[in-house]
Amino acid sequence: MFIARTHWLVGAIALGSVALLHLLTRNLPRVEFGRHTYPITLGIAFTYLAGGTMVWFGTPLGRLLCHLCSLLYLVRPQLGDRIWRLMRSEEFKAHFRGFRAVKTKP
Repeated sequence: MFIARTHWLVGAIALGSVALLHLLTRNLPRVEFGRHTYPITLGIAFTYLAGGTMVWFGTPLGRLLCHLCSLLYLVRPQLGDRIWRLMRSEEFKAHFRGFRAVKTKP
């Protein structure tokens, strides 16, 4: 699913950026980050990774998280329009209905 892979990619890039930034700046005396920098950035990365995973499996919370994570893509109109169009499609909505149907069977 394109949307899940996009969320995973953004999450992986955020994790990689944190690691690279830490490695490049850890010994520079004039460069320092606040104590909230890493938790916030890691929180964003894990939110995107969790959102992609929940969308992949079709969990109900995944749909909400998908809409939240997709706000970032609106700054890139070609990507944002494509993702929002996919999220409005019946196939995408049915993907999440399938999860509930499996869970409610006795």
